[in-house]
Amino acid sequence: MARVAGKVLDEHKNPIEGVTVKASSPGRSGGTETKTNKKGEWAIAGVASGAWALDFLKDGYETRQISVSLSEVIRIPPIEIVLKKTAPTIDPNVEIRDSITKAAGLMNAKKFADARLIYEGLLSAYPEIAKQLQPLIARTYYGENQFDKAIEHLKTALELDPENVEVRLLLGNVLVEKGSADEGKQILASVQDAQIKDPTILVNVGIVMLNQNKPNEAIAYFDKAIMLFPAGADAYYYRGITKLQLSKNDEAKADLSKFLSLAPDAPEAATAKKILEQLK
Repeated sequence: MARVAGKVLDEHKNPIEGVTVKASSPGRSGGTETKTNKKGEWAIAGVASGAWALDFLKDGYETRQISVSLSEVIRIPPIEIVLKKTAPTIDPNVEIRDSITKAAGLMNAKKFADARLIYEGLLSAYPEIAKQLQPLIARTYYGENQFDKAIEHLKTALELDPENVEVRLLLGNVLVEKGSADEGKQILASVQDAQIKDPTILVNVGIVMLNQNKPNEAIAYFDKAIMLFPAGADAYYYRGITKLQLSKNDEAKADLSKFLSLAPDAPEAATAKKILEQLK
């Protein structure tokens, strides 16, 4: 009747309790197992002579396997086994979420290069989410006024996800702002009104047109923003400013008054009030 015993320790030589020790022998059915006690000690007895495989298993530790030759006559010395802790498993979804949240904070702080490093690190580690990351990388370049790089990444994002309306709108906006107005307006026109969920892009394009001294084209985008989102205050403000430039004072007054009724505490409210006073 053969016997084998020993102790299981961690890397710091501390005993590990609750390690499962499984003994199996080739050609023999079944096997036997035991667990280590508080001192890390274990023993298996009452087995036949011959070659045996011993497996040492515990959650949080790497599994070890050794082979021993047991005899009913000759007892082998106690076996000391050291188990290493396994590296903690990181849920990739949690890592991605936490990293994107951190990068968003950096974007809000206008630390665009730092945010981009996070996005690019995620892209390298998880290329399968490229269509989510490419627009974010583009926004970091846009924040630095690197329009060519922003356009490059937005076009890549659109290739990966051709139905992404937000990317299409943002690409059109950046192209217009860069000066590629015809290409940008063509992309913007490809988006159906029902697909636009936010007036911001339309207002931004209108502002770009206004800054490029194209007031009539600017008004067209402000008109669309107001038609689709009549409760959006910004479009009224900028349309009012544009109408003022075109000497359409009555229409400017109506738009600025509407803006104040929708957003009385907006940063532009003081300017709107001042203009209205001057137009009386």
